[in-house]
Amino acid sequence: MYNISNEKLPTDFKNSKFVMISDMHNSFYGKNNEKVLNTIKDINPDFIVIAGDMPVANTENETINLKTAQFITDLADISDIYYGFGNHEERMMEKELLKDSWEKYYDVIKTYKGSHNIYCMNNNMLRIYKDKSFINIFGLNLELKFYQRFSNEKLEADEIIEKVGEPDKALYNIIIAHNPDYFESYVGWGADLILSGHVHGGMVRLPFIGGVISPKPRLFPHFDYGKYEKDKSIMLLSNGLGSHSIKLRINNIPEIVVIQFE
Repeated sequence: MYNISNEKLPTDFKNSKFVMISDMHNSFYGKNNEKVLNTIKDINPDFIVIAGDMPVANTENETINLKTAQFITDLADISDIYYGFGNHEERMMEKELLKDSWEKYYDVIKTYKGSHNIYCMNNNMLRIYKDKSFINIFGLNLELKFYQRFSNEKLEADEIIEKVGEPDKALYNIIIAHNPDYFESYVGWGADLILSGHVHGGMVRLPFIGGVISPKPRLFPHFDYGKYEKDKSIMLLSNGLGSHSIKLRINNIPEIVVIQFE
């Protein structure tokens, strides 16, 4: 569990907690992912954040992608979900061969009618209320060029403003930003809390060294897992729940992240 404090957090949010999951990539733990569902039920979060890459973006995964979409709706029976997209969701939206598969996946989510809400955070902002107070949550969805292998695409704070708007820096601002490589850009934009995934913890984790490789690919990536701080901004980087093309996780336990405000 991460305990987060910030002078901008409203008093009503003190001692509230939420869960972040990411990078499930159609991985299942028990029938219909009951182990994940039951764990999150026991945590009893005020809300749930998904930090991207729940499905796998290729033409062979349509059926199991729909099963993942159904899991997300099951998760929404616990509490509201703020679903930020990763490169796999973006690929399904961008690539012509995958658009029909995306529509079917997305239809399961958007037609959910249950106890809570599923908010798809596709370059937009919402307010999370508790009693009469609120905090802001943004969902940043980056184009595939920001994920290309061996690329060094830059992301400026002004580009983030163009996508999601400019944050009110007098308020507490969370941004769901799947790719952690742009941590300093998120800080420059004005994020108080950044929620990321994508790196899978470096797939293989070595004692005292950390993650071995990122999807770029990059050996021993600086941002691989855990908590990072700059000025008053914090990034929490999940090691994810699954893997896809190279199904490799060594010393790298799948993770449900719990965050509590102090």
